[in-house]
Amino acid sequence: MMTQPPPRDAKFAAKLALAYGEILDGIRPALQRVSLRLSGQGRGGTLELRNSQTNTTEIWQLDGLRLVPDQARADALVLAHLGSGDARLILRDRDAIRALLEACPSLPNLNGSRGLWPRLVGLGAAALAAVSAILFVMIPFMADRGTDLIPPQAEVEFGRASYERLASAMGLRDCKSLAGDAALMQMQARLTEGLDLAYPLQIRVVNDPAVNAFALPGGQIAINRGLIDAAETPEEVAAVLAHEIGHVVNRDGTRGALRSIGSFGIVGLVFGDALGTSAAAGITQQMISSSYSREAEIAADAFAHRQMTRAGLRPSALGDMFQRMQAQGLGQDMGVFRSIASHPEFQDRIAAAMAAGTGPATGAPVIDAGQWQAVQSMCG
Repeated sequence: MMTQPPPRDAKFAAKLALAYGEILDGIRPALQRVSLRLSGQGRGGTLELRNSQTNTTEIWQLDGLRLVPDQARADALVLAHLGSGDARLILRDRDAIRALLEACPSLPNLNGSRGLWPRLVGLGAAALAAVSAILFVMIPFMADRGTDLIPPQAEVEFGRASYERLASAMGLRDCKSLAGDAALMQMQARLTEGLDLAYPLQIRVVNDPAVNAFALPGGQIAINRGLIDAAETPEEVAAVLAHEIGHVVNRDGTRGALRSIGSFGIVGLVFGDALGTSAAAGITQQMISSSYSREAEIAADAFAHRQMTRAGLRPSALGDMFQRMQAQGLGQDMGVFRSIASHPEFQDRIAAAMAAGTGPATGAPVIDAGQWQAVQSMCG
């Protein structure tokens, strides 16, 4: 008959023959002091728990012991037993912990790794779902409500400051000429006749070769030199301008800025200041790219169709511009033309512009030939 090998330190073993711990029995919400007696090692060893409060004794087989790592503390060892339900044994005495770990050198975790990983994956999925709900549901909702609460004058100041930051960061330079500015004012007046705008529009031509136009909060609209160079008629520029006015009327720039501020704030909380401090750069990029949602772009298109029709101009001029840009591969990631590259339903937008009216204009040209030449030469 084999016997357990004598411990390496008989004095240490004698001291640890009797120790104390605390137990939560899974029934009573209070710690109960128990005396412990350890005998044997490994599969054949036992741990005797004597509870003086309940006057009961339990015997836990060592091979049924499990670590409870998610409840562990630096100064304590928390154990469960496979045959004892939700009971938890807490050891704080260092000598008792040392003796137990020597008797069970490879103590497995409760539920094992196969139970831990699904739980971690579940927690990660829940956290991702929560962040997604904030980013894609709560922030858009709050941005919509916040946009309605911002007074017009504050929106104008915000838009003006936003353009100044853009101009400084990207080296944008306004193109000005008396004749060109007057022609743009006439185009604007023609497209906004009858509209009750919350604030005046400020339309500028920017010396940038990119085929782009964008609208910022508070009525700030910029048309790039590259878009004017790419247009064949002033009506095509007017149609794009009407589209951008639609974004101003719908306050898409303000709504998008609030969404960006909220989104970068959440990202900063999740990933730290390294990303959170880049919020201003991200908002600037969002503004310059005019990366509105599909619904916002379609609504701005519909606004342009209506205003072009009311002005006696061809709504299909917007479709003409889009079609040529698509065929030439120009402006694929720029502002009003961003959808050419990223939205497969762009053909539907072209079709909608054509369906809005392809016949001859019913009114006078939006500007005459001399004024068109003045607009084309604004950047020299």
